Amino acid sequence: MADELAGHRTGTRLREHRGEAGHGTAPPPADPRRRQALALLLVGPFLSLFDQFCVNLAAPSIDDSFRLTPFEFQAVVGGYGLVYGLGLITGGRLGDVFGRLRVYRVGVAAFALTSLACALAWSPGSLIAARLAQGAAAAVLQPQVLALIRTRFPPAEQPGALSWFALSMSLGMVAGQVLGGALPAWDVFGTGWRAVFLVAVPLSLAAFLLLPATLRPDRPDSAGQGPDLTGAVLGALSVACVLLPLAAARELPFLPTGLALCAAGCLLAAVFVRDQRAKTRRGRPAQLPVGLFALPVFVHGVLLNFLLYMASVPFAVVLALYLQEEAGFSSVEAGLAFTPAALAIAVGSRLAVPLRTRCGDRVLVLSAALVALGLAAAPAAAASAGSGAFVPLLLTGMAVYGLGNGMVVPVLTGAVMSRVPPKDAGAGAGVLATTQQLAAALGIAVVGVVLYPASAALPLRYTPAMVAGVGIAALSVVLAARLAAVLRRPS
Repeated sequence: MADELAGHRTGTRLREHRGEAGHGTAPPPADPRRRQALALLLVGPFLSLFDQFCVNLAAPSIDDSFRLTPFEFQAVVGGYGLVYGLGLITGGRLGDVFGRLRVYRVGVAAFALTSLACALAWSPGSLIAARLAQGAAAAVLQPQVLALIRTRFPPAEQPGALSWFALSMSLGMVAGQVLGGALPAWDVFGTGWRAVFLVAVPLSLAAFLLLPATLRPDRPDSAGQGPDLTGAVLGALSVACVLLPLAAARELPFLPTGLALCAAGCLLAAVFVRDQRAKTRRGRPAQLPVGLFALPVFVHGVLLNFLLYMASVPFAVVLALYLQEEAGFSSVEAGLAFTPAALAIAVGSRLAVPLRTRCGDRVLVLSAALVALGLAAAPAAAASAGSGAFVPLLLTGMAVYGLGNGMVVPVLTGAVMSRVPPKDAGAGAGVLATTQQLAAALGIAVVGVVLYPASAALPLRYTPAMVAGVGIAALSVVLAARLAAVLRRPS
């Protein structure tokens, strides 16, 4: 009896891990060249983050070429992230409906073309249009990667694949900071800032051309249902109404215009959720699988993901500004200051899986604490500016932050996606990525309130702004402990 009960529990856990409970279908045979395919799939998350962050340090060079107005400057820097955030859930659901590999290849081809258009831009308007289109392409390709890992890799291989996924995303963010400052300064072949966008073209084309030889086309369970156009419009409008006032907090008067837009976004989100629930009950195609939000692990994981990005993204922006405007670093030196984080992310992402095997879900708490500790080193270094401790303290902090970041992303992503049924893998990945964009926008808005003084004549408050980011990271440690407790509960 005890053996039968143990076997029943083990089978149940395996079905839940694979998302196959109640479907009664065996997973397709694994692709023999899936490891080569993974390297090509990871081009997508790397480039989607690289091209979001590279403009932070390349923007001054772009401004020198075009003499951008404040609105144009904001559109070049933030337009990509806005469209990217708006389209992620829709992009994920397109993969569920039409096939993730096919949609990924369409997205990566579009990313190559739009990146080339950015590099060839001849005016502010052409660059802004290309950046917006580039964000839309990224929204199409990005969710497919997690969905393909969830559905096309055996469960035993998924943690390792997710660690590489985490590494590609984190390195994309850090490499964007490093090369965004270095490439314009190096002026490779006289291309200046345009080289920043040309990086994506050969990588995207390689992924597009080589993937069919390594991965069979998938036939998702949602094929033939058709897209939920009403849900796509409602979801995009609700996200837009929240993101717009946050992304343009310095240009748009938050009271009353920004507050009204946020309120409208919340109202539209409520209408969107109600619409999705009604369609799910009737068995009609729905943009968002609302049943995911009844899963405690999914909800806690998405919230933890939100807090981590809310702390990390604005922190990177503020630190890059501080190093150039206050510490006297050149754009190249400011970019290179993030190099220890990149190296430590590579180490942390490879340590994550064996550490979780040995220590269990407590590794979430440890990694979140390392992120907070690493970020705390930056304001401590700023307080010691002018002394010999400044650079060592800053670089050590970046390494500690990178180690924690590299560890937390694969463990957290694996915990969240393991609860998503395979047929909804694209939409689940879209939800996860959308929360990252919302968190980044909200974090920049919150930290911006601290950073910018009431009077333009006063200096920017870099250290208090970095401390605000550390406070948000500290909250993520508390939520990581809560998620670890939820993961320990019996299924």
